[in-house]
Amino acid sequence: PGGFSFRKFNAMLLSTSLCFPWLIFCTSAFDNFLPFPNVTTPSLNKNGAYPESLQSNFKLAFSNRYGEYADAQLNQTLHSFTVSLWLWGTEKYASLSIFTYGNSTRYSVALLRKNYYYHVGINGRYHNCSSYSLFSSSPSHLLVTWNSGWGKFSVYKDGYLVCGAYLQRGGVIERGGEFRIGGSYGFRGEIAYLNVYNTFTNTTEDVRSYRRRSFSDPSAIIPWNAFLLNTHGTVRILPEYDIFKNTFTRLKCHPTGMELTLLRVGFSFLDPKELVLLNDTCRPTLVNSTHVIFFANLSECGTEVIKYRNDSVLYHNEVRLRGSPSRVVRQADAINRTRVEGKLRSISFDCWYYMTTVHQPIYAPHITSFHKGGKIGSTNGYKITLYHNSNFSHAFTEQEYPINVEMEKEVFVEVALLRREQSPDIWINRCRATPSADYWDPVRYDLIEDGCPNATDDHIQYYNTSRLGVRRFSFQTFRFNDYPSAVVFLHCQIQFCDPADAYSRCRRGLNIC
Repeated sequence: PGGFSFRKFNAMLLSTSLCFPWLIFCTSAFDNFLPFPNVTTPSLNKNGAYPESLQSNFKLAFSNRYGEYADAQLNQTLHSFTVSLWLWGTEKYASLSIFTYGNSTRYSVALLRKNYYYHVGINGRYHNCSSYSLFSSSPSHLLVTWNSGWGKFSVYKDGYLVCGAYLQRGGVIERGGEFRIGGSYGFRGEIAYLNVYNTFTNTTEDVRSYRRRSFSDPSAIIPWNAFLLNTHGTVRILPEYDIFKNTFTRLKCHPTGMELTLLRVGFSFLDPKELVLLNDTCRPTLVNSTHVIFFANLSECGTEVIKYRNDSVLYHNEVRLRGSPSRVVRQADAINRTRVEGKLRSISFDCWYYMTTVHQPIYAPHITSFHKGGKIGSTNGYKITLYHNSNFSHAFTEQEYPINVEMEKEVFVEVALLRREQSPDIWINRCRATPSADYWDPVRYDLIEDGCPNATDDHIQYYNTSRLGVRRFSFQTFRFNDYPSAVVFLHCQIQFCDPADAYSRCRRGLNIC
């Protein structure tokens, strides 16, 4: 079926300290990454691939129509069990049947919603979990477990115990029946990765372990695949990406690029040699028996800006099969005959970069002796570059920073996005000089403030350029009276503008200063 298109994982806040970046990760609705599965990696089969059961990233979609269900045979008697599944949908209906085992008059195992309350049933006896909601609009992990010796059952939602009691001590669940998803009460919503185990779960780590098994588990007595093979009525089998990606992928947003890691146990059908980024010269940076890692530089590998706000920009790239198109063709017709490129079409990944401030040591006052060193302060998706002249044709090299200059000389400054193709325009909102890397140093001098040059300084000059994402200006060198030999740091902030907006700050420029 179609293929993966994983749109944005996590929004990450990026800032800097001194000349070197540090990252602050902000949790959002997309950020709840599960750690890599803490389960035994299956052995490769004779063909060098993982078991097909691990490739079942599908979900079942129910529309509450009569006769919709999926079932599988239970072939052993149970003295304990654990049912692990992912669930999302609606609580609109008073009565729902999530899963059952037995018949409509006496369920041996049941998780039902009757008269707006949830009930757990063991061999015809029920407990009312009335205080808890098991549904949400986004996927939630449920785990229902029971032990015959204690007669204890527990229900966990997203790793937390939400309901528990004692039912049917000493009883057993007889084999030979059908374990059913949906059924007599109907069901509306989606279910994925329902695996049934013959064990009891009573520790937090065990619950977390089951939560990470977002695949058809070959160690289960009824694996998820068994239900996929036995659907009835108008139940739809659809690709499932959200849970799968959170288990088998990891994204890190670095100052100069995005790092995507694929866990090979979840992508066993892929040949890493056939995978590329949007620019097909960019291949995995690391491949081993467990991981495939890509690094997409913000200014290379086809990385593009797809969205921006006043203070932030969204960079995007994709992993795709070599030679395949980078976009999925969508048709309004009921059918099409577009060829599917294997099981993967693309894995999209994005990072938000919040533009705080670039800090850069730019020059040292020319006094007696000074040891030149340091690096250009390029971070946050844009950089500051110094040039030798007003033509901006000859930039200082990285090794020359901070440059050694005489006083009252012109310093030519360019502020530019790392990636300019298909990018927004920018305007320099503020540039401040300090004798340290601290933006809030009490000893400071504002060259540009609120998008306008310092009105008391006649030596600040702007230079026009037709290039989007680039702004240039110059100022005359100075030194701080209290720290005459200190290296001068420049801190600049930018804001984004829509190039088509005739009334944007970028278009109005200096006219409003």
